Formats: sequence, structure tokens, C-alpha cells
Amino acid sequence: MSNKPITCITVAGADVVPLSEADPLQLMCGPAGCSATCCKNGPPIVLNPYEISLICSEGGLSYEDLLDIVETGRAEGFPLVMLPRDPACHFWTEEGCRIYRARPLACRLFPLGRVFDGGRSHLVLPERNTCGGLVPTRSGSVGDYLIIQKTPLHREMADRWIEFVSEMERTGLPDKPVTSVAFHLLVYSPDTPPEAGNRYPGASLEERFLVRLVTAQKNLPRYLGRA
Repeated sequence: MSNKPITCITVAGADVVPLSEADPLQLMCGPAGCSATCCKNGPPIVLNPYEISLICSEGGLSYEDLLDIVETGRAEGFPLVMLPRDPACHFWTEEGCRIYRARPLACRLFPLGRVFDGGRSHLVLPERNTCGGLVPTRSGSVGDYLIIQKTPLHREMADRWIEFVSEMERTGLPDKPVTSVAFHLLVYSPDTPPEAGNRYPGASLEERFLVRLVTAQKNLPRYLGRA
């Protein structure tokens, strides 16, 4: 038997072991009302533009309306849009989540977490992520749970967002209000066309999101360079 130590990842100051999709995971989760630990008293959920477009569409919100609900900020120049969960998420009700079909990836994965380390994304199960609403099942795996929670498309869109973020960080974003203004207008807002001319009126949310990233990657450095 190999004595090679299992590589751990540090999450919130604690070492956790990355999971594979084959690892056993015996739980279920659904939209019905429960103790909703995932919806309450946690750190804000950082949203990507794809998740924002889903939430606005499902909730019947304009981006301006959403800005009244979320928190915004900047981390080393990079603008953030965050969904607060303290004391509870805006979309939580006693009957369950009001935007369950459009819930962010972080909600779909809970109690699992997704972290980036060494240029790769890893699934982990932090000890702090507990929920009394989880219903044990007789058998199952991490991969089964990911499918049940309909995460594949959301993970793909999240990966594309991380690629975009990494590229923008390499260009060196100015830590100024103008950076936030540019990102809210050109990247985050689903109410503005993904590119000049609005040639994609019938495109899906996924298609519009990907076009928006390509267009922003080309135009943002030029725009911010003049600011």
C-alpha cells in the first residue's frame, strides 16, 4: 500500500481532500422548505454574468432591479456582484427558493464546494457545510449528485467565466470606479446587447453570455486604457 499522503486543499483555513465524481455521496436535496442552511447566514455568493442573466430572467427583474438586491465591490480591481445570505437570501421563502430553476452553481453544489487550486477546479466537502434538510439515500456518488442538481452546463459556463477573469487579470485592471462601471455595462448587465448592433435577438442566454465575454475581452482593455 502506498504511503503517499493525500493532497489537500485549504478552504476557509481548513485542509480538505478533493473529491472525484466516483466518490460516494449519499444525499439528496430539493426545493421544498427546510432548515435552508444553504440560504441563510453564510458568506455572499459571488455571481457570474451567466447566473445574473438566469436570475433576472426567472425573477422577472431588470439588472437595475437586481442591483437593489445584491452587493457589489471590487477585489484587486476586479468588480464583484454578490448575493447576500445574511440573515437570509432575498429569494428564500418558507416554501423554498423563488428562483430554484435559476439558482447559482454554488447553491446547486451545496454542501459541496468548488475551489480553484493549481490552475484546476476541485470539488470539496467543507466540514462547515452542513444542512438538516439533506435526505440520505441508499446509494449514490458525487457524479450522481452533480447530475441530479443539473450542474454540467453551469459548471461549463463557470469555467468560461474563470478563463475570462484570468485573462482580464493578466491585463492589469485599474482599481478605480471606472472599472466597475465598464464591467456592469459591458459584462454583467443582461439588459445591454452582447455586442454592438444587437445581432443576437433570438440567442439563448448561454450564447449571449459567451458572445458578451468575447466582445468584452476585446473591448475592455481598450476602453479602460483610455480611462
